[in-house]
Amino acid sequence: MFSPENTIKTKANKKIKLNGVFRGKHHTKEQKMKKFLTLFTMLFMLSYLHGANIYPQPQDDYVNDYAQVLSPSDSTKIYKMFEDLEYQTGIEAVVVTINSMEDYETTDNTINSFATNLFNNWGIGHKDKNDGVLILVSIQDRKCRIELGAGYSGQYNSDMKQIIDNQMIPYFKTENYSQGITQGAKSVISKITKQVTWLDFYKWHIALGVLIIIGIFVIVSLFKSGKKGWGWMLLLVVGGLLAFLIKLIIFGFKIVGFAGGFSVGGGATGEW
Repeated sequence: MFSPENTIKTKANKKIKLNGVFRGKHHTKEQKMKKFLTLFTMLFMLSYLHGANIYPQPQDDYVNDYAQVLSPSDSTKIYKMFEDLEYQTGIEAVVVTINSMEDYETTDNTINSFATNLFNNWGIGHKDKNDGVLILVSIQDRKCRIELGAGYSGQYNSDMKQIIDNQMIPYFKTENYSQGITQGAKSVISKITKQVTWLDFYKWHIALGVLIIIGIFVIVSLFKSGKKGWGWMLLLVVGGLLAFLIKLIIFGFKIVGFAGGFSVGGGATGEW
């Protein structure tokens, strides 16, 4: 038999037990929710990383022949032309060949949008000048595009169209892609640059050299007159100028890698 006290204890014990079961279920739901959030976060990150790499990734600063249509000699020519272009002017230009746009899981329906997004994905050109150039050729799509940075005026669009129609497409129609791309690269350089005299090109080198020589004489004079404080300060300035001159001689206006340029869709397209 149960006394009222025993009944109360039993009910209390059952209540505690029920509370224990309830709390156990609550803890299980929390674990499930944490697992769900963790899985969702992992899937989101994988999707993001996959989306960040849907365009071909740069393997070289100047020539990225994913379709393997360039001959070794033409590839070397283009590389040297674009390397000299950046050294002398700071303009970044790159050739990209692909088999087909369908090889990449993008939302681009045209080679125009593919080229613009690829250009901006890589950051071709200097972000302050936006003077980069992309020559894109999609072999199986039978389309090509010369994409220009946002720093070029609209008049260059017609120039690029003429280059495509006259210098590239005729070779592409006979499947001589290597020659067509090489001719296109040469023509693009001639359109976006101008010939300058030796003196005009090296004027900054000469000016820096003169300043450094004058600075050295002044430094010697300051140390001889006992003004060592000013001498050391000027020595730091001259050292900085000398470092910049050495960099200018070795690298020119070149910046390693792409420098954050962007395009707003300028350029021209062709197909064959």
